Amino acid sequence: MTADHQHTMRAKIELLLQRDAEEELDRRQEEDDEFSEIYDDGRLRLPAGVELPEELPAGLRVLYALTAHPQFGDLRFGSHHDFRPQRLIDFAGKVIDAGNTLTIGRVREQSIVLDLDTEAVFIFDFLYFRHGLDSGFVLRCDSVAEFISTVALGPRYPYIHGPHETWREPWWLTDPWYIYLKELGFA
Repeated sequence: MTADHQHTMRAKIELLLQRDAEEELDRRQEEDDEFSEIYDDGRLRLPAGVELPEELPAGLRVLYALTAHPQFGDLRFGSHHDFRPQRLIDFAGKVIDAGNTLTIGRVREQSIVLDLDTEAVFIFDFLYFRHGLDSGFVLRCDSVAEFISTVALGPRYPYIHGPHETWREPWWLTDPWYIYLKELGFA
């Protein structure tokens, strides 16, 4: 299954690069006043790729070979120099034993975390109790490639900020990145 997700991730990113998607979304932002009022930054960034150390999971290495520290809508991946060990805590401040974890990005105030032992990737919300969630684990995938192909570039993007029931307004319906994913047939 991981090979399929890696193939899908690669194909989707290559299509975005071929279509100059970064420039297209920047153009849309400049032309649409409502877009620029809601989002003060671009919705897609695909910097030139870099080579990562062999000890990091294959899916992360493939992603960063295609594009170093990308941004997909609200998902912002950090520079590989900024990857840091991450201790997860519950509402009482107790450390959750979640394995050997590394923060690799952000989703607003939430962290994108990689479990180096299992290669699972998840979004963790340290303020989950304030957001009405039962757990800080907002969304989980078995690999980086699955996370990119099904969440960042796929139909699970609307769940990056938690279950739909926790939102009064369906923010994803007006998110230019999600709209673009739907136009491309990714979502």
